Amino acid sequence: MRPWNFSRPKGPGFGISRGYYLSVLSSRPVLPSPVELANPAASGKALAGMVAPLVGDSDPARLHQPMTRGVYAVATKDRKTVIKMTVVSKEEVGFDPEAFIRSSLAADTDSELVARLRGTWLLCQLMFESHDPAVYPSVDFLLQIAVRMGVLCDGVVADPVSRRYLLPQHVIQFPRVDPRIDAREHVFVHHLSGEGGITAYTLGMQKFDLPELQIDNLNSESLPDATRFLMALSQTSLVGGFLKPGEKYGATRMPFIARQAGFDKRIWDGVDVLELLPSDLATSSECLQAWVLEL
Repeated sequence: MRPWNFSRPKGPGFGISRGYYLSVLSSRPVLPSPVELANPAASGKALAGMVAPLVGDSDPARLHQPMTRGVYAVATKDRKTVIKMTVVSKEEVGFDPEAFIRSSLAADTDSELVARLRGTWLLCQLMFESHDPAVYPSVDFLLQIAVRMGVLCDGVVADPVSRRYLLPQHVIQFPRVDPRIDAREHVFVHHLSGEGGITAYTLGMQKFDLPELQIDNLNSESLPDATRFLMALSQTSLVGGFLKPGEKYGATRMPFIARQAGFDKRIWDGVDVLELLPSDLATSSECLQAWVLEL
């Protein structure tokens, strides 16, 4: 996924990938009006911003009528961030909730979320048209739009890059690890079993054109620690502490060493990845145990 190329003198050192998008799956057949989603005065619990239809007539009355199939622009008041919202029916995109519900990803899924997925009528896809050079305000605005739409239409927020579905109240973390950004809002750790053990890997860092992270050869007992460790490294990256190949991470006495990876075709396809390799004569699980003891 390719980021926008422009100067970011006050940014965090990374941008927003063109492949970063969210979808809101509405379980209501009628959507809210544009002014219920956002208006300049933020009245009626709406977001502070502006919504305008990009197709059809420009009659101001449309701002007070339910949104329908089509394309809308949602912008912050300063217009530094513009989100394109495309509304389509589930039939147009071939959305099948049962495919997810039958998968292993749905093992611990909330029953309310499942009911909403099965009741989906419309999909609202949210993509960046432009973003604030500071990045963080724009990412917050995207999340806020997803939450607001989800609340108004009894919906579910789909995050295709990190491969998860969320109820609106679970999209934004309270409190955040860092007020600027919280990795838990953008990144999820998945697990995959193989001959050498279990692989834990992140999905979501690519939203910012940053490398995903991977640890191989884990046992099942070390998976919770692996998840914590990968999320901690993701958080570090998202606040400017970028990870580099050849550097050491984790416990001082038994660190992991990062190296370029992404060769496992079961998981990766053209994505930048850093694999965290255990120290000499140690296993991945032992390096994680050493890290936990140093916390």
